[in-house]
Amino acid sequence: MKRIIAAFSLAILSFAAFAGGTLKADDCAAGDIAAGKKVVVKGFTLTAPDKGLKVEDKSASPIKNGDVSYAKRIKMNGADGFVEFSAKAGEKISVVATSTSKDKAREIIITDNKNKKLSRMEAPAWNMETPLFTEGTFDVPEDGIYRVKGFGGGVYIFELSVN
Repeated sequence: MKRIIAAFSLAILSFAAFAGGTLKADDCAAGDIAAGKKVVVKGFTLTAPDKGLKVEDKSASPIKNGDVSYAKRIKMNGADGFVEFSAKAGEKISVVATSTSKDKAREIIITDNKNKKLSRMEAPAWNMETPLFTEGTFDVPEDGIYRVKGFGGGVYIFELSVN
């Protein structure tokens, strides 16, 4: 009986580890996450950088990206924070983000769980009136754990998907 339960548990964990999916900032509870703390939302683990992480409530003036509207945004304050998740070979990682700076574009970097840089995307400078968004994709080379992080300062993450 124990072997059946163990095999069943392993099968569920294997399936859950590579389920893909989408994390929208709107899925997160608004508020601060202290430095180094982790929060899991829909299978994505948000790890706050040394300067902390904040899920900002923008529902009074939602942020528009074409036909999509965001009531929240994830503000990553520094390069040591990240969003971590499982992905399998052949899936695509898509990121919708901007820089927190009004003057400077910042990079979004996709790494493996050993911090090896695999892809870079530009997060345009923040402009409230007419925001521009990174909408880059990355083809997953092999099954594993991946991270999305800002580089060179803060970034706002609006959406991250693995499909």
